[in-house]
Amino acid sequence: MAAGLSLPKDHYPKFVDAFDTEVRRLLTPADLEAEILTDGVLNPDQLSIDTAQLLREAGPWGQHFPEPLFEGEFHIVQQRIVGEKHLKLVLATDASKNQLIDAIAFNVDTDRWPDPAADQVQLIYKLDINLWRGRESMQLLVEHLD
Repeated sequence: MAAGLSLPKDHYPKFVDAFDTEVRRLLTPADLEAEILTDGVLNPDQLSIDTAQLLREAGPWGQHFPEPLFEGEFHIVQQRIVGEKHLKLVLATDASKNQLIDAIAFNVDTDRWPDPAADQVQLIYKLDINLWRGRESMQLLVEHLD
């Protein structure tokens, strides 16, 4: 969320002090810890365009009703940079690589990815429907990867 205000330039230092004091009063140590809450792991049969469509229709999502985030470990089949720093992945749910899944992670650290040595990846993701050349397919929108 965003907020704005206008104030005279000479009042800015007083505002900074007051703002800092109030933030320090309200913050707890837990607020400063990085934490990602997920809705858990999806089974391979739930990784489908039907599930993605159900989630899309369940919205609208908002501040106190966030879009579901899922987590899981996947086998990397392919990885490459698209655009300037977006990681396009083809993943599999298991070592047999029978079920292939497209995924994309935007604005990755290109010093770290793609990583030819990585054969598995732990993801936090949203299910999405990708429309490309008139064809709809399920894809994972990667929020975080290790």
